[in-house]
Amino acid sequence: MAGFEGFELLRPAEGSTWYVYTRWAGEEDFLAWVKSAAFTRGHAEANRQPVAHGSEVLSFDIVLSAGPVEVGEDD
Repeated sequence: MAGFEGFELLRPAEGSTWYVYTRWAGEEDFLAWVKSAAFTRGHAEANRQPVAHGSEVLSFDIVLSAGPVEVGEDD
């Protein structure tokens, strides 16, 4: 989908609540995905499995972000 940047499935070190973490370029891209046929199909299939029993959208502000530095970039 346009604007999709990444997906992570987070297993808890303790407890039983797993989290799905997706990154999107912007809210409009996320909302377009939620309204898409692909979203409907994917979640219909997931709802037939016992692990998919609900969802909650959490939203955060990024206050610090870091990534790898390419060699030679900061020489």
